[in-house]
Amino acid sequence: MRIRYADGRVRDGMMLTLTGSVARVAIKDEVDVAEFRLVQEQWISDDFETVAFVYPLAMLRPMEGPAAKPALRLPDDSAVPAAQYVN
Repeated sequence: MRIRYADGRVRDGMMLTLTGSVARVAIKDEVDVAEFRLVQEQWISDDFETVAFVYPLAMLRPMEGPAAKPALRLPDDSAVPAAQYVN
C-alpha cells in the first residue's frame, strides 16, 4: 500500500492491523510501526497529518517465479474448508 500525506509525500507500507478506527502500518525503512486513526472519515497520523491509503493495482498483480508456487497443495478433489466466524 502507499501512504499519501497531505503535503505530497508518499511512503510505501504494509497494513499490519486494522481494529475499529485504528490502523497499524509498517512503513518501509522505518523501525517503529506507525499508527493512524480514522477521525470524521479522515485518516490522521501520529503527527496529526491527514493521510490517504492507496492500493495501486500493480501492487496486486500475481507473483511470478518460484515464490508464486503455493507451499501447501490440497488434493484436486478436496474442498476448501468453510470459514468459521467467532464473535
